[in-house]
Amino acid sequence: MAASETTKQPPPEPEEDGTAAWNKVLGNDDLVGEILDRVDSPTTLVRAAAVSKRWLCRASDGAFLRRYRARHPPRLLGFYVAGDRMYRPEFVPMPDTEMELAAALRRRAGSVFDALPEFFDSTVWDTRNGRVLFSFADPHGHHRQLAVRDTMRDPAGAMAELPPLPPTLGECLHAVLLPDAEDDDATTCYHVDVHHVGRSVFAEVTVLRSGAWTVLCSAKANLATPPGGIIPKVTLLAGGKVYMVTVAAYIICVDLATANLFAIDLPEGVTYEHFGTLVPCRGDDSVLYIFHAKGDKLSVWLRRMDNDNDQQLVAGEWVLRDTVSVKETCRHLVDHPSEPASARVVGVGDNAEFVFLETLVFNSYFIVYLHLGSRKAEKVYRKDPENDEIIRVHPFTTVWPPVFPALDSDEEPRHG
Repeated sequence: MAASETTKQPPPEPEEDGTAAWNKVLGNDDLVGEILDRVDSPTTLVRAAAVSKRWLCRASDGAFLRRYRARHPPRLLGFYVAGDRMYRPEFVPMPDTEMELAAALRRRAGSVFDALPEFFDSTVWDTRNGRVLFSFADPHGHHRQLAVRDTMRDPAGAMAELPPLPPTLGECLHAVLLPDAEDDDATTCYHVDVHHVGRSVFAEVTVLRSGAWTVLCSAKANLATPPGGIIPKVTLLAGGKVYMVTVAAYIICVDLATANLFAIDLPEGVTYEHFGTLVPCRGDDSVLYIFHAKGDKLSVWLRRMDNDNDQQLVAGEWVLRDTVSVKETCRHLVDHPSEPASARVVGVGDNAEFVFLETLVFNSYFIVYLHLGSRKAEKVYRKDPENDEIIRVHPFTTVWPPVFPALDSDEEPRHG
């Protein structure tokens, strides 16, 4: 036997190639879930879903999307500014938007009105999920036409002109609204027509489906006090109910499912004084918010709407969620501590996440974006000094649910 004997070692295992490593990731549902949970935006989630059929199935799962949205609410990308003396609404990306995305938004969202004839007057009625609902008319205000454009889902960016409203409705538009349900692909829009004589209020809601207008519901009620006036262009559709602001101390509600019309008393001290002092806001889970501006003070109220009926509501059901001193919150935007003296609400975000305020800064009127949670306030738009008319802001957010790619059944996973 030899004096020394070399102990034999087992041969080293071959290193895994890149494909084997990727397959371990792509084939592990738990690991895929952990990765997708950490994706920071719906845009990136859509890109991740294109990796493979397995990733697409996980990313598009309803339960996953509900959890994901709770952690990553739709992002504010920009807004439309519309007004009585602006014949073309203007699209403005948010200041913190990445340069590449801002350019894409200007091409898509900013070109909504490019196809209209020159000097045609147009106004935005509603924006939701990348869609813009607007009307336009010739310089004399004749031949008013409704149209909708899906800026994010339609690559061609085609403007779809809608069938004319019935003659009895087309003369004066109180409100035209996009559907609030994210999965309602059959409905194009709703039209709300409302009249009142003394305490008697009549409302009719017409819906456009499959290219035809039909009456969805008609409702009438004698309220305890006359509305005094029903304010156009601040009407809200949320949770299957239409809310209309009145000059009196209540909001009119029409339940589309039951065709009931009733009044919702406002919190004590909350009243409509002029445009921008009282604005409703939709919330998740049948929650209604209202923004109330009075001088320098901005208050946010909420109440649940799932148990309402056609009876007058008792006091105490509103909850004060937030109170903001506009002067203190916007102090960094001004040189003189006396400014801004007051503000009015010109646009709101769902769930009262943010608000757009028109306020005086340096002797000029600006639109200020205020995020309620962080109290971040910044100037995002300067109003034309010669325009003393009312302007309105319509937020433009990311599309939800995301539009996922369609993968062929035999498509191989992409590893890069």
